[in-house]
Amino acid sequence: MIKKLVVLSMLICIACHTTKIKNETYKIATTSPELGSIGQSNKINGIENNFSVKAFPKLENEIRVAIEVVPYNRQLNKIYASKAKYNQNQTKVAYIDSLPTKPELVTIKILDINGLVNELNTQYNFDIVRLLQNTKKSQIITSIAVSLSLDAISKIRQADAYYLTNSQNKKYLITLMKSGKKADTIDINPETIVGYQSGNFCWALTSKKQWYIADIVNDNTNCKGNTKSIIPKEDSKSLFDM
Repeated sequence: MIKKLVVLSMLICIACHTTKIKNETYKIATTSPELGSIGQSNKINGIENNFSVKAFPKLENEIRVAIEVVPYNRQLNKIYASKAKYNQNQTKVAYIDSLPTKPELVTIKILDINGLVNELNTQYNFDIVRLLQNTKKSQIITSIAVSLSLDAISKIRQADAYYLTNSQNKKYLITLMKSGKKADTIDINPETIVGYQSGNFCWALTSKKQWYIADIVNDNTNCKGNTKSIIPKEDSKSLFDM
């Protein structure tokens, strides 16, 4: 009986730390890691409760992202409201369950994984690759669920393509494109992030036996083909060591 209660309480706790958005699981934490940031998950009793950001890769090329606008539901509103305990300046969301028209939430997901991998393997991200090799369990934020203003959502609906870009102050922005031209940019405030998804790095060897980042896969997903999740200690030299 005691074991059943322990299992039940753990399941309830896990449920409190994740939520479903369009049938995809998003993690909930007191911190709000930005899209594209690299860090590590902190866990207590196997349950993730925090993501500690360590680095932001330099992006000299735009990375294509997918954006979807979805309605809030009771659970998402409860999660967003609970985050206000840690941030008094958090933007309020006027959610009323009985009204047919609900506030909307935006999901932003990295679409061009290959483009992101190519950026990470460049010389200007040498320090990032070295960090990944040394920490081994680092992850990258591949998707976020964020509460945006009505004006920002309207701009998103008018655009037909979206990119993750670096601004001059080394902050990530979402660039909105319309008919092949830049239409606007959106600055994502970390305080408005409701949930996130993270990805794991997969490594492979070149013909010259040099390790490089070959892929990024969803959390809890195994690396495929000849790629490896961890570089063997006896063969840890990277592309930039040669």
